[in-house]
Amino acid sequence: MKKILSAACLFLMLTSCAIYTIGEGKANINPPQKVSEPETRLRIINERKAQAEAERIAEEERRAEEARKKAEAEAEALRIYLENAVYEYPEDISELAIPHNYRPQRTHLSLDTDKNPLRILFLPLDEGANLEMVASSVRDLDVDFTFITGTLEQQVELSKLMGKDTVVLEGGAVLYNTRLKRMERDYAIFSLNDSKDIQISILDTYQGLPSSASEIDRWLLSRTGDEAKLSKLKIADDEILFAFSSSEPDGEDWNIFTYYPYRRDYIFKNAEMIRNYGFDDIYRQTHFSAEADPGITRKNGDVYERMDFLYAKDLVPVESSAFNVAGMDSKAIYAEVLMP
Repeated sequence: MKKILSAACLFLMLTSCAIYTIGEGKANINPPQKVSEPETRLRIINERKAQAEAERIAEEERRAEEARKKAEAEAEALRIYLENAVYEYPEDISELAIPHNYRPQRTHLSLDTDKNPLRILFLPLDEGANLEMVASSVRDLDVDFTFITGTLEQQVELSKLMGKDTVVLEGGAVLYNTRLKRMERDYAIFSLNDSKDIQISILDTYQGLPSSASEIDRWLLSRTGDEAKLSKLKIADDEILFAFSSSEPDGEDWNIFTYYPYRRDYIFKNAEMIRNYGFDDIYRQTHFSAEADPGITRKNGDVYERMDFLYAKDLVPVESSAFNVAGMDSKAIYAEVLMP
């Protein structure tokens, strides 16, 4: 009997446990929710990296294209402005803002640089120059660019007498007949035709000559060069014309075999610096030697010197000459250069 009762109790206890475990236990189980984890397979990772890189490149290209379009629009606006703006010279020249674009004619010729050289005239005006005579003498010369150094008043007055489009820069004035593309204080860029541009710079540091050869030694000691002013020039890799009325001669003109007994071997800083910039001295490149072709542009007493220079960078000098112009004691320079 006791065995039967024990078996019955055991059966009831096991049945009760089974019911709790299956029923109640299932109800208390909370399985984790499904979570979307990033794919970690190498192919998927590489695809995502490639997509991100493509999006980055596309964004950079979009920004670059926007910048290009903006630059083109600004350049076109500047071109239209320069071609249509006419700046009269102020009555008070001290109020003249540099650079200044004076455009009485608004010429914009296209030059055939493949067949024809550029023709250049350089007028280094001396203190007593008769500007009306100078203008009358050179007005009809067929040149593409005319450089003028001298006082600001002289530059403006001669520009008006010549009646040609002019850019007045910090170092001098440039008369032109083609398209002005850009102008800054110390240089201007001109479009010669649809495919050729040229940068033009001009500088005047001329301070006069001693009145006698006996003063040469003292004068040489006072020559320190114009490094600070020359270093401000916009030296680019493009073709450049540079007109320079210098405070000192070129050492290549000086040796004991010239006509001028006060000369000896001497190195002047300005010419050396400009050569180091990669410029060619057009006159010296187109003439045999300083002994035979001195190219004198200024004189005072028994001192004769070439103080005015036309330099070219990445251009081919063809010819040049120094000649007298009515109304000037200093000599003018004419030159021709080819665009490569």
